[in-house]
This record gives sequence, C-alpha cells and structure tokens, in this order.
Amino acid sequence: MVHLSNLAFTKMKTMPRYFLYLTFILILLVTKGYAQANNQPVTAATTPPATSAVITSNNPNNLTRPSDALGLTEVDAYVTNCYNVYDQTNQASAQLNAIEQQVIVTKKINMDNNGIEKQLTAFNVQLNTLNTNGQALVASSSDMTANVSRDLKDHPFKIPSALIRVRNSTKAVKLSLKNIHTMLTVTMVNINHRLHPLSAADSAKSKSDSSARGVANTGKTMKTAISITGIGFSSFNSLSTELNNISSIKSINKKFKSSGTSTIDVVHYGTTDDLLNTVLSNCKDMVSEKNVGSSESGKISLAF
Repeated sequence: MVHLSNLAFTKMKTMPRYFLYLTFILILLVTKGYAQANNQPVTAATTPPATSAVITSNNPNNLTRPSDALGLTEVDAYVTNCYNVYDQTNQASAQLNAIEQQVIVTKKINMDNNGIEKQLTAFNVQLNTLNTNGQALVASSSDMTANVSRDLKDHPFKIPSALIRVRNSTKAVKLSLKNIHTMLTVTMVNINHRLHPLSAADSAKSKSDSSARGVANTGKTMKTAISITGIGFSSFNSLSTELNNISSIKSINKKFKSSGTSTIDVVHYGTTDDLLNTVLSNCKDMVSEKNVGSSESGKISLAF
C-alpha cells in the first residue's frame, strides 16, 4: 500500500504544470456559471410585472373615494355629487384662509377693502349654494340606501360594500356642511372685523347708549325678524356686529343673500318698537329713519 501511494505521488510531481493551470481555470468557470444561474441580471425579461399601486388622494378625513361605478345610475350620481361638494368646499376653504392670512399680514393703509369685499360677496354666494346642495344630498341619503338594497337584491354579496360607499359619500357632505358653517360664521366674520374694526370705545358706547334708553335686560324675550334689502355683505356683517353689541339684544341669527332679502332674526328684551328705537339710536352710522320700510310686532323691514 505504501509503495503504490508513493508511486502516485511521484507521478503527480512529474505532471506538467500547464495541466494544473487548466484544472484551476475549469474550476473558476464552473463557479462563475453557478453564480450567474442564481443571480440573473435585472432585465425586462427577468423582472416580474409590477403590482399597480393603490391611488389615494390627500384625504385627512380618511374617506375612501371610489374609483369605479356601481352601475346604479341614481346612486352613482349621488356619490359623484357628494364628492363634488366636498372638493369644492375644500377648495373654497383654502382660498378663504389665504384671504384671511392676507388681511392679517397687510397693513390697513394698504388694504384693498373693496376688492376683498367683492371676493367675500362671491364666496358667500358660492358657500350658500354649496350648503343648499349639501343639505339636499344629506336629505336624500336614506333614499340612496334604499335604492342599493332594492337594486342589488339579486346580488346580496355586493350590498355591504355599496352601502359603505353611500355612507362615506354622505359623511363627506356632512364634513363639508360643518366646514361651510365655520367659514360663514367664523372665517368671514373675522375677515370683516379686520376690514372694519370696532374699537373698544365704540363697543362700550353702544352698550351704554342702549342702557340709557331704559330697555330692561330682564323678563321675557321676543323674536323680531329684520328683513334687509340693498345691502352689501360687508355692511351686513357690520350691522350684525353692532346689533350684537346692544345689551338689550340677547342673540341674533343672520342670513345674507347677495340678491334678494337678507334677514337678521333678533331675540331681544322689550317690544319690536323698543328694538327699532334702539337700533336707530345705536346704529346711526348705518341706519336712519329713511331706511325703515315698515315695522310691526315681530317684523322690521329695512331698505338701503
């Protein structure tokens, strides 16, 4: 055994050196081929098709907006109209906030009051239209729910997702209505106050004048509807602010219309005549006897 091993070792020593090199090269080639087989180059042929990404919009309220139609004409139209109100309200909110920031940072001497008031009037019309449309959509939401259950009765597995679609659409409109209310009662009023600031002295004078008239701020209250024609949005808000500063007035509820009759519902102490006299006394810069069209219990009409 030892003799044979020695013989083999002797032959290996005498083997040509080039044969050893050839063996080494073959080993390298085999190793490289194995690596390439397990690490294919990234090409169009070797890359698997990409999975389509889920498209989502900038939606802070987590509303799932459908990208396809149900195939139910009335329900599909309802969903589309709901999100149209939602989108238009968000756009109006962004634009109105920009105007508010402009009013805040701009010095009063450089303020384009007339231009801003025109914008506010246009916004008021737009927001009231959106509010009307939104209220109508919310009122019809129960009908849409009934339509889904009726029209998909032969496909019951589709009903749950369709009802969720209607519910989310209704939620979008309800959020829009809250946003519209905030814009009308907060944002636009704040802008108007900056355009026409009421000084502390004016406010104190208003309250003292109303007290001087002897209208008691105790006892029963009554409601008087003040209808107003021919008044701009800014002046309307200024008048509302002055009324709200009168101590005998408990609360007001206002509604502006750029064309037609605007209204201010006033809950106040005293009679309607007492209210009118107080308004004429405290709002001399805006209202005079020539603006009074008529007056009766519970109703006052003003024209400008």
